[in-house]
Amino acid sequence: MFKTTRFKKLSIALILIVTMLSTGFSYAKEPKIEFESLKERLNYLGSMIKYIEKKYKDEVSEEELMKAAYKGLFDALDRHSTYFSPEEYEEFDIDSSGIYGGIGVVVGVRNEKVTIVSPIKGTPGDKAGLKPGDIIKYVDGVDVTDSNFERVVKLMRGEPDTKIRLGIIRGKNPEVIYFDITRDIIKVNPVEYEIIENNIGYIKITTFNENTNENFKKALDQLLAKDVKGFIIDLRNNPGGLLSEVIKSVDYFIEEDLPIVHIKYKGDKKDTYISRKKRIDKPLVVLVNEGSASASEIFAGAVQDTKSGIIIGTQTYGKGTVQDVISITNGGAIKLTIAEYLTSNERRIDGIGLTPDIVIKNVNEEDKGDISPFAPMIEDVIPALNDKGLNIYGAQQRLKYLGYNVEASGILDEKTLESIKKFQKAQGLDPRGSLDYETRNKLNERIVEVYYNGIEDLQLEKAIETILN
Repeated sequence: MFKTTRFKKLSIALILIVTMLSTGFSYAKEPKIEFESLKERLNYLGSMIKYIEKKYKDEVSEEELMKAAYKGLFDALDRHSTYFSPEEYEEFDIDSSGIYGGIGVVVGVRNEKVTIVSPIKGTPGDKAGLKPGDIIKYVDGVDVTDSNFERVVKLMRGEPDTKIRLGIIRGKNPEVIYFDITRDIIKVNPVEYEIIENNIGYIKITTFNENTNENFKKALDQLLAKDVKGFIIDLRNNPGGLLSEVIKSVDYFIEEDLPIVHIKYKGDKKDTYISRKKRIDKPLVVLVNEGSASASEIFAGAVQDTKSGIIIGTQTYGKGTVQDVISITNGGAIKLTIAEYLTSNERRIDGIGLTPDIVIKNVNEEDKGDISPFAPMIEDVIPALNDKGLNIYGAQQRLKYLGYNVEASGILDEKTLESIKKFQKAQGLDPRGSLDYETRNKLNERIVEVYYNGIEDLQLEKAIETILN
């Protein structure tokens, strides 16, 4: 056994040596090359590519190797710098601009099938009668049942005024329903707004693309016309986007002539963007979470540093760099980090993130915890300030679970009293701070709602409470 293994190893070694000596890359004899210019390095890279193309055991094209070489350049840089192939650049451009040729439907994958999540109002897909839940079976006669999401999306996009035939499965009906639709220019609106309880204006921004500020201003104008009490700007899971769009958008809430953001380039060069608009004089809350990044952090940072509003949620992502995108002759592009941004007060964000003024985490299925150890609130007594008791301890446990800033000590301190008042006001009770039967009962109801009836948006609830207070 030992001799056979040794012989095999020796044979392999001899084969390897012979192979190396028979190639242009004779590693044993070739002295170390000292390159004197970039041109020499590129020539050497070209030799390596030709060698790989000729000798590699499988088929590999020069184009594939060059693409890998391009991407390899950026591996030495930060994770936000990259090379885009022509196909990748096309997708990036659509994401940034929010404009593309298509039928205007949001699609996703459900039960391993590409499915229409929702048609965008007023688009060809909406007018044709496509509905949420429709499963895409055919695109122009191509069966896409087993196709991946990216391929289906690419097939559906195309030049405006060109036709597309979709075959879909709807509900439990196994028969394919066909729709003939003419593509149009689709502008993705990343802004949703509504008036929520207590006449508060709620605006959600999903990304900062080229259409953001235009639609954000429309939302503000509509809500101001209704004389809302204040604004909640929801930037949760907003990955960022265009610097120009976030600066124009946050400017509505910052006093004139204050810095919004500083851009620090290589060396000592620094650009500062100053607020120019008249500030909207309404209470403001900005919602953020770990998915809020880049331009979202610029928005939240400007509001926080200038004390223009309150930031609520969890620590943000921490992307504080600026990228420049340059198209190149092969149809692709390079995205290169050229600067770092600092908040209004010149705080660094990159790799750190923003800490909200009020930190509150939404409860989810993974971490909603156990409510069974909560103390029962059955004492027939209404406690006064600095009293001790089981009712107080149980109330503190429940308030803390619901996101209020209290500790379960069993003592009715000032912080607990204020939290009770805030809870009472949020629930439409008399905000006296009295831990009476009605308040204890409402606390139990809210705990049951949050724990058993799906996931409550505690961050939004806190935002509403903050606006009202």
